[in-house]
Amino acid sequence: MSRAGWILGAVSLLALSSPAHAQMGPPNPDLNRDGSVTLAEYKTSQTDSLFTRLDADKDRKITRQEFKTLEDLAKRFGGAKGAAFAGKVWSQSDINRDGTILVSEVDTASTRRFQRGDANRDGVLTKDELKAMRAAAQTSTD
Repeated sequence: MSRAGWILGAVSLLALSSPAHAQMGPPNPDLNRDGSVTLAEYKTSQTDSLFTRLDADKDRKITRQEFKTLEDLAKRFGGAKGAAFAGKVWSQSDINRDGTILVSEVDTASTRRFQRGDANRDGVLTKDELKAMRAAAQTSTD
């Protein structure tokens, strides 16, 4: 699975742990609620979802220790398979292997994922395209 798919899975896992679920599914990248998602909205939602939940010291870097939140959640809900999933999320997300996940690494993955999900290449994601992206990510993590 691609790095982008792992990050999507991680962000979805984090969003599912939140009590607030938006209309377009977790996390809701349609920030202005107009029914379509631009690349800017998508990148912002993905970065904010991950960093709001994991970046405890708010330095815009996720350390291995901060990432433990996701690992614990994945293990709690997925057992050994969840723990393995979280380990893969980390290894796929720390692109430059410096021991942190940077905003730029999440942005790069989000851009690639957006481009793959934009089936008709019109520069926006529809509800159906987002659903297809989530279904594909779920299928490839099973």
